[in-house]
Amino acid sequence: MKSPGRAVVIAFALLIIAGLGAATARFVQVDEGQRGIIVTSGAVEGVQEPGIFFRPFAPFTRVEIVNVRRQTLTLSQNVASSDKQLYDIDIQVDYSRKTDPALLRQMYARIGTSDDLLQSQLNGFIADALKSASTQFSLDQALSDRGGFAQRIRSNLTTPPGPGQDSPADQLFVVIEAVKVLDIKVSDEYARLLSEKANLEVKIETEERRRQQIEAEQANNLFQAEQEARVALTREKGKTAAALEEANREAQVRAIQGRYWRENPELFELRIRELMVEMLKSGNIWFIDPNTNITLLLNQMATGTTVVPNPSSGERTSPQPMPTSQPASPEQPSAPTTP
Repeated sequence: MKSPGRAVVIAFALLIIAGLGAATARFVQVDEGQRGIIVTSGAVEGVQEPGIFFRPFAPFTRVEIVNVRRQTLTLSQNVASSDKQLYDIDIQVDYSRKTDPALLRQMYARIGTSDDLLQSQLNGFIADALKSASTQFSLDQALSDRGGFAQRIRSNLTTPPGPGQDSPADQLFVVIEAVKVLDIKVSDEYARLLSEKANLEVKIETEERRRQQIEAEQANNLFQAEQEARVALTREKGKTAAALEEANREAQVRAIQGRYWRENPELFELRIRELMVEMLKSGNIWFIDPNTNITLLLNQMATGTTVVPNPSSGERTSPQPMPTSQPASPEQPSAPTTP
């Protein structure tokens, strides 16, 4: 049988061991957006992902919490443009630490886990990148192309300055998420010059639109004039062609009329009398110019057309009927001249 004293000793020893284990145990909770750097006896042992870290009897082990969330740094600085203009600029840089375990171990060895120390060093790199970018943009370009200006600042932060060298972002083990130009403040004199320039540009643009409108109206008027000239030319060509055709038909009729007169005067006189009969059927007296083309007139009456050509004017006129109780014999037309 065991003695009561021995049992007490064992219990006391177990209590001492448990106390030492509790006193030297390490219990750390790592949240999302954080990483834990496990350091044992001053050396980095590993990286703890989000979760619970527990290790008993670890008096020489500690866990350093590193913030890997996205952070923001703002900077206001007076810079000079490429055209030697001084102005104040406010920018914002969003960044976060790299989460690769190997890079976190290197970061801890070089700059530690302090956010303040990281922002202090990053602030110096941003100031240098801003000064370098400002010398590559005129003030007008910086005002009109803020996106391009911000992109140049980001490029200066993420591009190695030379062969075999790390970029500022790589030196601090961070990722540059975004760069924004918040505000650009110029002097009152330059602001007045910008206002005058804007007004002048508006006037120039207005005059340019007016010039384009006048040119468009002139082009439209020229087009209308050309169209009207073409229509008038077409109309005159039509009139000329009609007059030539009428003159040709008239010449052909006169030639036929003269031939009929030479070949058979009696038949020609008969045709004249037939015309008189047709004209007197309506009971009206028809006055016909002595030089009327009888053959053409008969052809027109045969087709139902009662237009009588007026040789003296070259136009066609409608016959003027005159009502009477007794039709009178019309004057016989004279014979046409032999062509």
